[in-house]
Amino acid sequence: MGKGIALLCLAGGVALGGVSLGFFPAEYLVLEAPRAVVLGASAVLVLAGFMLLARDHRASDSIASILLLTIAAIAGWVTFYAPEGTINRLLPFIPTEVNDALGRLLFGLGAIVSVGMALWALRRLFR
Repeated sequence: MGKGIALLCLAGGVALGGVSLGFFPAEYLVLEAPRAVVLGASAVLVLAGFMLLARDHRASDSIASILLLTIAAIAGWVTFYAPEGTINRLLPFIPTEVNDALGRLLFGLGAIVSVGMALWALRRLFR
């Protein structure tokens, strides 16, 4: 089961990376995010696949720290650089500006937590 999920992550990451690098025609898939962010998301999927296939705990910890730092970079992009309206309005009783600020705040907290978990994995790696 674990190898199947790992291979699915690897195949999905490679396919998404191919889309972000422009190997497929633009009519097949319209990207809402910049190609660099989509390439980062594909790297996350590929790293998750390699992490699931790793047998050694040291290799798994190092891949997990790289994975978490990549997730933190994507969440940081959403927090600081995403254009207005990227975060959709989900709660109808909250104004749009407050909803956008709340979404960016939560993505920022996710980036901070991801960096903290990556530092914990690196500490565990070098112990």
